[in-house]
Order: sequence, then structure tokens, then C-alpha cells
Amino acid sequence: MNHQHNHEQESQDFYDKIADHFDHTFDGFLASFFKRFIVKTLDFSEDIRILDVGCANGRLLSMLENQHHIDGFGLDISSQMVKVASEKYPQFTFKQGSSESIPFEEHSFDIVICSASFHHFPHPEQFLNEAERVLKENGRLIIAEIHIPIFLKLYNWRLHRFSKEGDVKVYSPKELKALFNKKGWKVIKRKIFFQIQYYEIQKLS
Repeated sequence: MNHQHNHEQESQDFYDKIADHFDHTFDGFLASFFKRFIVKTLDFSEDIRILDVGCANGRLLSMLENQHHIDGFGLDISSQMVKVASEKYPQFTFKQGSSESIPFEEHSFDIVICSASFHHFPHPEQFLNEAERVLKENGRLIIAEIHIPIFLKLYNWRLHRFSKEGDVKVYSPKELKALFNKKGWKVIKRKIFFQIQYYEIQKLS
């Protein structure tokens, strides 16, 4: 049997359905661990421009603003998530769109964040190209992803075979490092904490 996926459409359909109660879903529960880890780990200053790619209902931006005032922006594939986020956090700007064609201007962000979303991207290299385009010089890309040190191949086989939520692939730390190196990014901070792998990367000049 051939299992063809339109991952972006699957992601949009799935997250549209749970947008109004995302925080009370299993996906929302898992995502909350990544958000808290990012808030605890990321150092940033007042009034910087942050873009959250795969922002869901916008909660991460709100958590970051509790530390410092930010100029916050969010992008999500789900139009319903964007609607909910805009209603919950009107102080931020949210847009619906693809990680492969980020609808913001060049060199407009100090930080781009991707929290528990990278494994949904059909073409991760294109996302890295887009992140480079929208980041300011010396800007940082933050990627917090699932870490599965055991049975990774089996897990990915199961995703490909059964997932209807837009999941593409979970990466090992070795695979992510190779991808970053291939696209000319330098890892400036890396932490692995149980099921979370966290990277801060910058484009090599």
C-alpha cells in the first residue's frame, strides 16, 4: 500500500479541528513542555522582534513577554489557530502560512523560534532558507524538537504509516547537526533534556 501524504494539508486540517481547545489536548500538553523549556533557556533582551513559526494559539509569545517586552509575531499553517491566537493575544501579529514561504520581509527579526514544529516541515532545508532570509544579521534561530534516542526508525515508520496530523519525520541530534552544517548554520547553544533537544543556531557569515 502506498501512503502518500500532503503534510501541510494534514497539519492544517488537524490543527484547525483542535484550535479552540488546543491547550487541553494531548498535543497541547506535550507542546507546553517545549514552551517552558524555551522560556527557561532562551536569553533575550527587551523590545526585540521575535517570530514563532508553528505558533499554534500564540501562548509561547505570551510566556516570553512575561519576561521582557517583545515585538511578537506568529505564523501557523492552521487558519483556525491564527484566529484563536489573534483573539487571545491581540498585542501580537499572527499570519496564516507555510514555513516554506514565510510571509514577512527580509531581515526583520532578531529571533525566529520553531517549537515542536520542525518535524512537520516537508522540506526543512527550505524552512532554513526562509529563516535566514527573515533574520537580521547575527539573528538566532531557535529549534526545540522531539528527542527519541531509542526506536527512532520504528517511530518514524509509524509516523509515515499511520499519522494523519502532518508529521513528517523526527530527527536525531546527528541528523539535525548535519542538516545545519549543510545549510551553513553554526550551533551556538545545544541542550538535550529527556525528550527535548534544543538548539540555538546562527548563519555563518
